[in-house]
Amino acid sequence: MNVFSTLLTTLTLCAFSLSTASHAQTPEPYPNRPLKMVVPFGPGSGTDTVARVVAQHMQGYLGQPVTVENRAGANGFIGAEAVARSTPDGYTVFVTSASIHSLNPSLFKSLPYETERDFASVGGVMEAYYTLLVGETLPVNSVQELSAWLKANPDKASFGWGATVGQIAGATFLKQTNTSATGVPYKSSPQAVTDLIGGQIKFMFNDVTTSKAHLGQQRLKALAVTSPERIVGLENVPTMAQAGVADFEMTTWVGMLVPKNTPQTVIQTLSAALLKTVALPEVAARMHACCSARMLIKTPEAFAQYMKDDRARWAKKISDAGVQPE
Repeated sequence: MNVFSTLLTTLTLCAFSLSTASHAQTPEPYPNRPLKMVVPFGPGSGTDTVARVVAQHMQGYLGQPVTVENRAGANGFIGAEAVARSTPDGYTVFVTSASIHSLNPSLFKSLPYETERDFASVGGVMEAYYTLLVGETLPVNSVQELSAWLKANPDKASFGWGATVGQIAGATFLKQTNTSATGVPYKSSPQAVTDLIGGQIKFMFNDVTTSKAHLGQQRLKALAVTSPERIVGLENVPTMAQAGVADFEMTTWVGMLVPKNTPQTVIQTLSAALLKTVALPEVAARMHACCSARMLIKTPEAFAQYMKDDRARWAKKISDAGVQPE
């Protein structure tokens, strides 16, 4: 082989190698396989209900199936830690709530996750409120009657929660009414509601979403709502202020996060699909019907700031309620 042939062969091999390397470095289109949507609460919870509506519509915009996986327990630690440790490729997303990101940082001395360190914001979904519930058989029909019953029956008094918003709402209520009751934590809100119906606990603050069905079947009584105004669909239920407990508003939210270091291009793709989903009139109608909620339409940057501000608001509420971090 002469020098010219050798040189030609070398150049051809180099060109092929460069072409192959360039092809290997070309990123695959996103998404090109199914996505998993992790929810840190059990099936039937408010966050789960919202996640399933969002998943149904987002998969149409993303062109891939989106399945919901419930990872309930330990005050949301299990689900949050699972997502924080997952591969940051956009195929595991977190539909989460105020309990996990606004309250837990002030309720626990240490967490296995940290919102700003371990997650990146995708956007908001909705804001909603809580109801003060008692079992149908408890002989009270107003907030004042519940307060009187708690004072007369301190040995029987108990309240439960399946999310930390309900915990702080309960603790705040006891402090503002100068009453006492044993607190009982649950893995998820539906389990707490079951025990409330059965009389194992006497009252709870529960999200409107999982309350509505039971109220319709007259298994529970709603004494008040934590919104600033009466809620459509529960017009006969007074606000806490109207019921005689001033300065008592509790708002929760549902939003979407992904693991930190997820590529910005992937976040923007998810954000675009989420923004289209929450802007749909039919989604807003379903959120209103199931949850008496309002949509929380925010970009990744705006939602990150919203969560930061909400953490500060809840830190004050938790301090005012006298709840010490565990």
